[in-house]
Amino acid sequence: MQGDRLIFELILNIALLVLIANLISKFRLIQKLILQEKRGLGSQAFLSVVFGGMVVLSTYTGIDIGSYSLNTRVIGAMAAGLLGGPIVGLYASLIGAIYVYLFSSPQAFAMASAFSTMMFGLLGGGFYPYFQRGKWKYQDLFLLTCFAEVCDMVCLLRFTVPVQMALNTILEISLPMILLNASGILIFISSFNHLFIQQDIERSRQLQQASGLARKCLPLLVNGIEDRDNMEKFAGTILDETDWAGVVITDRNEIIAWDQKKMEKDFRIGDKIPDIGLRVMDTGRMETMSQVPVTSPMYEWMKDYSLIAAPFMIRDQPAGCLIVWVKKQWVFRQSELELHQHLVDLSSYQLALLELERQRDMRQKAEFKALQFQVNPHFLFNALNTVSCVCRENPDRARELLIILANYFRYNLNSEAYMVPFSEEMEHVRDYLELEKARFEEKLAVAYDVPEDMELEIPTLILQPIVENAVRYGINREGRRIVSIRAEERKKGCRVLIRDEGRGMPDEVLEKLMGGQAIGNSVGLSNVHKRMKSIYGEENGLKITSSGEGTCVELFFPADTEGR
Repeated sequence: MQGDRLIFELILNIALLVLIANLISKFRLIQKLILQEKRGLGSQAFLSVVFGGMVVLSTYTGIDIGSYSLNTRVIGAMAAGLLGGPIVGLYASLIGAIYVYLFSSPQAFAMASAFSTMMFGLLGGGFYPYFQRGKWKYQDLFLLTCFAEVCDMVCLLRFTVPVQMALNTILEISLPMILLNASGILIFISSFNHLFIQQDIERSRQLQQASGLARKCLPLLVNGIEDRDNMEKFAGTILDETDWAGVVITDRNEIIAWDQKKMEKDFRIGDKIPDIGLRVMDTGRMETMSQVPVTSPMYEWMKDYSLIAAPFMIRDQPAGCLIVWVKKQWVFRQSELELHQHLVDLSSYQLALLELERQRDMRQKAEFKALQFQVNPHFLFNALNTVSCVCRENPDRARELLIILANYFRYNLNSEAYMVPFSEEMEHVRDYLELEKARFEEKLAVAYDVPEDMELEIPTLILQPIVENAVRYGINREGRRIVSIRAEERKKGCRVLIRDEGRGMPDEVLEKLMGGQAIGNSVGLSNVHKRMKSIYGEENGLKITSSGEGTCVELFFPADTEGR
């Protein structure tokens, strides 16, 4: 009967702890603290006191069997480590160990019980990574508690004098204490399972929210954070999709946009970036501020709110920051921090892509400008020399050639458009060939097969370098230069063929051209080849066929490609 009574009372003790566990697991604060991945010193201290109190309660309500007090302190101490982590397990078991050493009876077992209590907390904390996030393996948890109780018995034998008294006590209490406490901790821990289920649901909701928020916000970054109108929409979208009370968006030097929900007092952000924004741009990491300093000009409006800030990073350099404020709580919700960081990371990625696109456009435009200002000195000298000769024989023709030459260089040097109508580019080619025909006279023959009404835009200065190459090198065996230009309209674009009847290009020259290398002092063909691939894709570079009968250069301009 004595054994039955002990078991019954031990079950009552376990039931009391489980009841307490169910009660505290309903408190919002306890839920937040247990679910937090990174806890501050205050949070860890609070949890340590809570679980340390359970250890004390378990010891206080222990069942006195004469030589020993049968209790459930292992449940509270191990639960502290399993639910709160190593630090909480250490300090909670330390609180329990101090109480056990000072107030438990009989004193013969005080040292052993205090030592084993510390061991329980450290054991639970050590297995925290294995059991955390609600992925409980109940068989393993049962065996771990059995092991802890066995260690408790070993401590009794090691620290208790006389040893015979410790041995008799162990024989009396070991089996019910091991089995019941190992079963009790399963029930105790399961009381907190709903927290982790809720957390999984919250994470799923947060993922959906982050996905929807990113889908609405990222298109607004198409012009960067300097676009104030889009940034105001960006801030408004964030407030519509979240529980945050206000939003501030900055670049490196100033506030770009801000917005807020209706508050008890209207908040005025001012002109200066808040200190927390300057700090996160300096450190490159997220920061939180639970208390605005009294000396801050924002204190009157922000004393009931907490701030979260993180920088937009481009190539490891801050480009601005996103600051939000939320209604003050005892702790920051992890889901809010993760949502904020997720949004900032995606925005940074979008801004980095935009910056990369800008750099590429700048490089292309720089190459284009270099091509515009690349004037063949031999062509200029020959054209002027030709005009000089014509002046003596036909002044009207010379004046006409000067006008053509002026138009040629005006197009070459002053054109701001990156894409031009096909007809304008062909007119430029005709001007060039007209000047060359005045020079070579009957030794240059040009044939055109080009539709007059082609409605297509192509890159400026894309055809003239190829035609110039055909005139320069397309000399046949009779010493004549014969060039043909043909354009064919197709469903998906336009194909242009420029032929000459020269001796063709050597294979090594073709290989260098296709590799983007300049030939001699000329960069015309290789430049056009790179521009075509950059604008229309790798498959739409120049296609060159060459033999002893001449060379043909083919270009294809897709109709549905917008110029950049």
